[in-house]
Amino acid sequence: MSTELAVAQERGQSMAELMGVSMSGGGEATPSIARIGMLHSPLKGEIEVNGKMIKTDVVSVGAFILTRGEEKVYSDGITVRIFAQRQQWQRWNSETEEMEKSVLANSLNGDMKDSIGGFNLGRPSGWIEDFNALPDATKQVIRSVKRVNVYYGTVSLDNPVNDKGEALDYETYRDIPFVMDVKNRDSLKSINGVMNALKRKNMLPIMSTIKLSGVEDSIPTGATFGKISAATGDKVDIVEGDNEMLKDFIELIEYSNGKILDLHHERAKAHTDEDEGLVQEILNNDFVDVDVD
Repeated sequence: MSTELAVAQERGQSMAELMGVSMSGGGEATPSIARIGMLHSPLKGEIEVNGKMIKTDVVSVGAFILTRGEEKVYSDGITVRIFAQRQQWQRWNSETEEMEKSVLANSLNGDMKDSIGGFNLGRPSGWIEDFNALPDATKQVIRSVKRVNVYYGTVSLDNPVNDKGEALDYETYRDIPFVMDVKNRDSLKSINGVMNALKRKNMLPIMSTIKLSGVEDSIPTGATFGKISAATGDKVDIVEGDNEMLKDFIELIEYSNGKILDLHHERAKAHTDEDEGLVQEILNNDFVDVDVD
């Protein structure tokens, strides 16, 4: 049996289904996997100029950050091979300092259980025809909850450097399993453009590398941030080890969803217990007799 067929039959699903993509026309990571992020403000450092130490930018806005345990490595470009992708709702809770999440899924068209004991982090499901007609509280929830694409694959850092801007060995940072959250619309549009181009060629994302570079952008206030520009890389032949790699990513997705579902059930039960306690308290109160003429 070929490797492609073995991967396609994993868990009784097609390869496309496992990878979270459609070939039709129509979280939390474990400590053992690296996470890819992006630098939204320059990393400062000191360099020597004519015998004097000058503070300057040593890593620019838009550089990618590979975090693996305590290690952080930077690169202005990366080359990835995407094995799987999923979507989820996310919201940062500044009071609890927790990233609240829904379960990971191929599509967010429905009610997705979340880590706070509800669904979609309180965001209404389905198409919203008239946003302005919604209550202000609902608008605020919609603004705060972000749709996130989560990518799983292997990454090679094109130009790895440390936090001082010093070059590191390229061979050390090749083909590293990673997970990456992407929520910026322009970044997603660029990545999806490459993925769709591969699909039109009847190719799955695993069959080609994708080159990602960081682009600096700004908002009207002048604050800068980084976003992703994607381009098709080189064609890749599927090899025996890819089957095991895909299985590992699927297990990681299931592990992440298991953690979220544990929180969902725990917190949903807490809410139910609170409601039942309130009802019981009301029932236990003495009723006041009122004389009626």
